Amino acid sequence: MLSPFSCPTLEGSVGPVSLTDPIFISDLHLSHTEPDTLHAFLRFLESDADHHRELLILGDFFDYWIGDDASFTMQVVVDALRHHAKTHALYIMHGNRDFMMGERFAKEIGATLLKDTIVAKVGQQTLLLSHGDAWCTRDHDYQAVRRRVRSIWWQWLVMRLPLTMRLSIAENARAKSLSRKSTKAAYLTDVTPDVVLEAATKAKATLIIHGHTHRPTVEAMTDTVTRIVLPDWHFVGDKPKRGGYVCLDGATPKLVTFTERHD
Repeated sequence: MLSPFSCPTLEGSVGPVSLTDPIFISDLHLSHTEPDTLHAFLRFLESDADHHRELLILGDFFDYWIGDDASFTMQVVVDALRHHAKTHALYIMHGNRDFMMGERFAKEIGATLLKDTIVAKVGQQTLLLSHGDAWCTRDHDYQAVRRRVRSIWWQWLVMRLPLTMRLSIAENARAKSLSRKSTKAAYLTDVTPDVVLEAATKAKATLIIHGHTHRPTVEAMTDTVTRIVLPDWHFVGDKPKRGGYVCLDGATPKLVTFTERHD
């Protein structure tokens, strides 16, 4: 049963997080309407992710999330993550689609819920991790919506609604989001470079890893700061149309895309 004061926006570790051999993913948008992508993630857990000590999921892991009390609707994913967490460290972060994930779900799968943004340490290297949507500051309409749905009062009220009503709200919000995004200029739905660089400077980070924009890239923002954008995932059958991950080769970040393996 949900606590009467359950509020996902108040939950999560603020870090910093100590890592040794991490692999990063985001924007899988898992749902039963995309079974090929869901099955690709289950294969990924047994292949690429299995070779690293820590798996970090930086938001939009699910296409939407209506509350931790509905985790049974994605039981196959819950079971797979719980099994993975028995031998690996698992971290998960809110995205703009699954911001209603809370500590209850994290505990269920054996993960640590992370605040967005968060600092991570890998050896002597400082990383700044985020889903990325908070840095899209030029999209004023979206930021207003983000502030509302991350507020304590909104989440507290929504979590009191029946599951069927929450599902309807999530599906309507998803449809509106896709419609608005299709009509917006590209620069509005991308991060604001100055804001990202300011956050990295404040954190004394040399590497920034985020998702959200679906524009995978490795970019030298300055002589000392590198930004990597994680790819979103989409599979048709067992073939990737999009997808990939980031890992570290020593201190060097590496963006790996699944499509490269099929070219």
